[in-house]
Amino acid sequence: MTMTLEVQKTTGIVGLLEALSAEMSIAAVSCGHLDSALGQLLEAVPLESRLKVMQELHMVDMLAQHITAITDFTAGLASSMAAEGAPDVDGALSRITLGDVAARLRDTLDAKAA
Repeated sequence: MTMTLEVQKTTGIVGLLEALSAEMSIAAVSCGHLDSALGQLLEAVPLESRLKVMQELHMVDMLAQHITAITDFTAGLASSMAAEGAPDVDGALSRITLGDVAARLRDTLDAKAA
């Protein structure tokens, strides 16, 4: 494989990861808006049912956090590939603030590498 072809493939993958990260960022913002709208609807829920509904609304917040974690990971991969020509998986994983997401990704990636 020629160096030019390798650079083209890396550049294409970086662009793909950047586009994916940007779209996931938009999805995370949308989840934030949804969470806000649902919070406003919560005010109409009778007090005796409010706790149960609040627990369900928490799932929307968790979804937004999960999407943000994957966004950060993908952006980290893109950044390291643009700078180094290869993904820095450990560096990208360290950008994830949700420990469970980072651990699952690490376990999955380790299993695929084995």
